Amino acid sequence: MELNKLYNQNCLPGLKEIEEDSIDLIITSPVYKDSDGYNPDFLMDVLQECYRVSKTNSLFFLNFGHLAEDKARPFKVLEMAMKAGYRLNDTITWVKNHYRPIQGNKRLNNLSEFIFLLHKASMPDIDRLAVGVPYKDKSNVKRFAGGRDLKCRGNVWEIPYETINDKEDKLHNDRFPITLPELCIKLSGIKDGAIVLDPFAGSATTLLAAKNLNKSYIGFEIHEANWETAQKRLNK
Repeated sequence: MELNKLYNQNCLPGLKEIEEDSIDLIITSPVYKDSDGYNPDFLMDVLQECYRVSKTNSLFFLNFGHLAEDKARPFKVLEMAMKAGYRLNDTITWVKNHYRPIQGNKRLNNLSEFIFLLHKASMPDIDRLAVGVPYKDKSNVKRFAGGRDLKCRGNVWEIPYETINDKEDKLHNDRFPITLPELCIKLSGIKDGAIVLDPFAGSATTLLAAKNLNKSYIGFEIHEANWETAQKRLNK
């Protein structure tokens, strides 16, 4: 399968064309709403193929949003990924800067999503300081960091969306900011030219992050309108 290409097709047959044990890193956000076509049987097949193509001791960042009518769904999908063979290293909470206000008094406003940090076989070393943040108390710089003003970001990531002033600028209904996959790629510590896969590429945010960070990529997006938008972004 050709590198640095976004395929306009169903990801399942596409994944079957990828060589076993060949992908260095997977970052993806599957469909999670029933109205968008969430299908647990299909997703289970995709996760099994992801596991097959992943290199041994590689990482898989699985982003999954909240669903009002099924708050347990992210954890059901996590269980599916583990059934496929992956192991859970951590659950990163992505804190967003906006939300759609909920009317009524039955639920809380949703300000976050999950990013499940999974691995195949043994957990590889990660580059925590590649996504590090400065110390708030600078007296800790000398005590804990040897003079380097950088510490582990931890498993709560505050990543704001870019402000959208025009409806035409909204690339995808359930997009994530490019900072999210950039942090995942940097944290993974993979080398330049390593292959990043996104089976649910949407508007190609993961692929664009890989391109910006000198990584190779493969992506799949079945919806033609999303694929066309993604092609424009990648070809800029």
